[in-house]
Amino acid sequence: MLKFRTHIKDKNKQWITFIHGFGGSSKIWYKQIRELGSHYNLLLIDLRGHGRSKNIYLSSDFNLITACEDVIRVLDSLKIKKSHFIGVSFGSLLILKLFESHKKYIAKSILAGAITSFNHLTRILLLFLNFLKHILPNNILYKIFAHIIMPKSNHKESRLMFIKEAKQLDRKVFNQWFMLIPNLKRFIVDLDPSCFNNPILFISGKDDYLFSEEVKLFTLKNKCFSYCSIEGAGHVVNVDKPLMFNERVVEYLN
Repeated sequence: MLKFRTHIKDKNKQWITFIHGFGGSSKIWYKQIRELGSHYNLLLIDLRGHGRSKNIYLSSDFNLITACEDVIRVLDSLKIKKSHFIGVSFGSLLILKLFESHKKYIAKSILAGAITSFNHLTRILLLFLNFLKHILPNNILYKIFAHIIMPKSNHKESRLMFIKEAKQLDRKVFNQWFMLIPNLKRFIVDLDPSCFNNPILFISGKDDYLFSEEVKLFTLKNKCFSYCSIEGAGHVVNVDKPLMFNERVVEYLN
């Protein structure tokens, strides 16, 4: 089973389950723990091959469905029947996938640095990374990726944090997760915003030039969706602007 941490405020309080992005770990939420932990019980999960789950390897048939089942297995072990979910980047996609088969576990969701489409620039970036992963060592590859997706000076903390966490990712694990990209593309292409009837708040950094505009357009297609853009933040908005991010989350969940 995946490794996880809990912060329990009160057994009668609602839960928030946190899902990190590709190459990260549950440490990405360290600026949320104090504030959100004063209102809710927190469950912070490390996905396979990441963080404290780095020794849990991916099977040859690993896919988005099994990734979702990993998360639900943790909730079941803790007897959590319903939880709010917060995800960042790939974690936001995993939450959207959870709606397909495990909707009963989901109360409200907050998707930070969400990905709802792969535009032309994103496709070029993925092709570029796919080529370089056969040539460059891990640490150089992650630095290039981090500087492309989080390029500005005000993204420095989230960029350095990503690089530090990604360096701990085994190369084999990186390749296996990267092989999910075609699966992700198909899932994103088939995403129909009208099919969701649960409340979802999308929070994007205004500097998230790869994804934020498409996310905004996506949210306009469903009355259950809300959208918030935070000035001065990039893709990892919860690290770049934690105070504003935490405020929006508490306002939305209350």
